[in-house]
Order: sequence, then structure tokens, then C-alpha cells
Amino acid sequence: MTTAKEIIDLARHGETLKRVMRSGWSLAGVNRARTESVAEHSYGTAFLSLLISKEMRNEGTSIDLGRVASIALFHDIPEALTSDIPQTELQLGGNDLSAGKREAEKEAIAIIAGISNDLKDWLERMWEEQQDQPSLESRIVACADVLDMLIHVLVLEESGVSPAILDQFFTSSHRRLVHNKIKIVTDIFWELYNEHLENAKRMGISLMKLDRSS
Repeated sequence: MTTAKEIIDLARHGETLKRVMRSGWSLAGVNRARTESVAEHSYGTAFLSLLISKEMRNEGTSIDLGRVASIALFHDIPEALTSDIPQTELQLGGNDLSAGKREAEKEAIAIIAGISNDLKDWLERMWEEQQDQPSLESRIVACADVLDMLIHVLVLEESGVSPAILDQFFTSSHRRLVHNKIKIVTDIFWELYNEHLENAKRMGISLMKLDRSS
């Protein structure tokens, strides 16, 4: 049985995520004193995951909404100990850095989950499922994780950040989302991308367009 103190200690790691900022934006050149915390991103991912899942269920797909929400809310919890490691660094660091990140986060989730013997296995399973993506629920969360980032791109553009420095987020996400073959995910991606192109056009910026057939 999980004690009140154990729940509080676990929740403190969620509190930490409110103060851990997502570092990929500053690396991209976004000049803002405050862009987005990991906790804010996790909430956006969970919210979007449930919206996507509900639409798919309405179309007849069997999806466990509770599992979707659990995976989404816990997918970044290791960053309470490891902090945020952006995709740009992983691409530059190659397989060694990616493997190191996975190992560090695996150790972090073991420490965090170890606070409660009763919840340990469940927390670790939720995180492992998101890493390996064996289920439809975990694939939906993985897509929502990226889509939430792209929604934030549009928010930044609307606040005055140039689409030219943010275009890389759409380029790097394109194949990953479209190849997932979840129709509503693909539809959302192209809707967001069209808004991105409109923002660029309004600012007089010419961007190389993504190929819809690829």
C-alpha cells in the first residue's frame, strides 16, 4: 500500500518538472526569457493524446484511454533527475549519446519509482512502454509528444519568433509522424504545417516546402 508520504515524494518530482525548461528552443535560437517547461509539455502531450484517442475510438478503434493518459503523463518524469536533453544533441551525439540518455533515464525512473514499492512496477512499465512503443496507446503518445511541440512552434511564431528558425522542427518531425500511418495524426500534422507556411508567408519568408507524397 502506498503511503501519503510516498505519494507526496513522488509528486515532488512532478513539481520539479515545472521548473525544468525544455532546452531545444534556445538551441534553435528562440530568444525568449521563458519558453516552456517539461511539465507544461507533458500536460500538452497528455491532453492531445486523449483528444486523438477519443477520435480514433469514435471511429471504432479499441484504445485504453487510461493507459494513454498514464503513459503520456509519466513519459518525461525521469527528466526530474536527468534534466532535458534535446533532440539536436542526440542527433549530433549519435548512437552512443542516445544509448547513454536511455540508460540515464532508465536509472532515473528506477530511483523515482523506487519511492513506492506498490507503484514501482506500474511506473516502470509505463515508461518502458513509451520507450519501446509496442502498443497503439504508446504510439499515439509518441505522436502527440511531437505534435504538442509543433503546436508550441506556432505559438512562438504568433509571438514574433521567425518561422525560418523554427522550420527545422517540422522538417525533423515530418517522416516520423506521416510514416506512423495514424490518419488523424497525419491530418493534424499537415494542418499545423499549413499554418506554419502561412505565418512564414505573412512575414515575407520563403521556405522550402515538404513533400506531401513522401
